[in-house]
Formats: sequence, structure tokens, C-alpha cells
Amino acid sequence: MRTFFKQKKIFLDGEGDNWFFRNKDKYQKNNQRRNKILFNQIEKFEFNRTNKKINFLEVGCSNGMFLQSLKKKLGNIKIFGIYPSKKAIEELKKKNIKCYVGTADKLKFKKNSFDIIYYGFCLYLCDLKDYNNIYLSAKRALKKGGYIIIFDFFSKKLKRNIYKHDERIKSTKYDFRKIFQKEKKFTCIYHNLYNYSNMLKVKNNKKGDLLSISIMKNVTN
Repeated sequence: MRTFFKQKKIFLDGEGDNWFFRNKDKYQKNNQRRNKILFNQIEKFEFNRTNKKINFLEVGCSNGMFLQSLKKKLGNIKIFGIYPSKKAIEELKKKNIKCYVGTADKLKFKKNSFDIIYYGFCLYLCDLKDYNNIYLSAKRALKKGGYIIIFDFFSKKLKRNIYKHDERIKSTKYDFRKIFQKEKKFTCIYHNLYNYSNMLKVKNNKKGDLLSISIMKNVTN
């Protein structure tokens, strides 16, 4: 009988640190392509046409490279991050990024804090039982008219595989937009699929490992 381990606890207890050290110096071409796509979409958001400061939270911020690149690109933005690694957060604070040790299911921020919440390649490692709390936490922390951005593995049907770095953990491929579509408070305004190996756009969603970038808007009345 396989013992059940809550994946969130495994990451908070050390695998978050391990992931951070394995990946802290990586900044591959695929990341640059992803960033270009995301920057182009974020620049289209309506509040970019005002002088208002944008509050941007990255869930799964790791080494903070995306947040720093975004701030350099947009300028008029306040960046925040959460990540399940004390070591990562210690280094990010040295970069003047407001960040906290945490996970997607419990965003410890005030209600209506953010214009954008970005889930940066982290939902695939979350516990399935935490999906509802992830939704509720996002709904609480996001402003009316704000946006959720998801970058992650994609599959029409939920698929689970053993995580290669720790057999106690399963990685998930899914259409993660479904987490946020329960009460029709979020509508999808952008969704495209990309090849995992080169981050090039694809049309056929049945071949190879796929990534998706999805953007959802809070349309709460």
C-alpha cells in the first residue's frame, strides 16, 4: 500500500529548496520566448493605458528572473512573489522583491490586492485536493477586473505521472483554466498551446508534451 504524502508539505519541507537550487541559474531560450509572449499580452491590458501602479503577484516565482524582467519591461509595476522555499525567498529579498514562503492554495495577502496573479509553471505540482482552495484564494486576492495568467503543462484530460525528482510526488497535466471556471467569475480571453521543447505554437493538442499560456479576466459583478 502506497503511503499518501501531501505534496505541498513535501515542497515546504525541502523539495522547494531542491527545485530552486536545480534551476536557479537557468534562463533558457524557451523562457525568453515565453516572456515575450506574456509581455506582449500584458501590455494590452487596459490599466496599462493609465498611470496606475500595477500590483503583480507571481505564484511559484523561484529565482525571480521573470519578475525582474517584467519590472524592467513595464516599469510602472509593483512585484510580489511566493514560493515554497526558504532559501529562494532569502535570495529574492536581497533583490528587493516582496516575497513570502507559501503555496498557491493560501495567498496571505489582503482582499483585492492584485491586478494580476501569475501562476508560473507551478500548478502541475499542486495537490488535486487543493484546487478549490487555489480558486478561492485567487478570487479573494484579485481585484475586480483583474487577470489570472497560467503558464503550465496542458492536457484536455487530467493526466498524472510520477515526478522524476521524488517518487512521492505526482506531476499533473491538465487544462488548469478549469480550476477557475466554477462560478463563472473568470472568463478566458487568451489561450494558446506550445511545444514543450521549443516553445513554438502548436495546433495539434495530441502530440508530445504541451504547454499552455492562458489568461482569464475577473468579471465578477
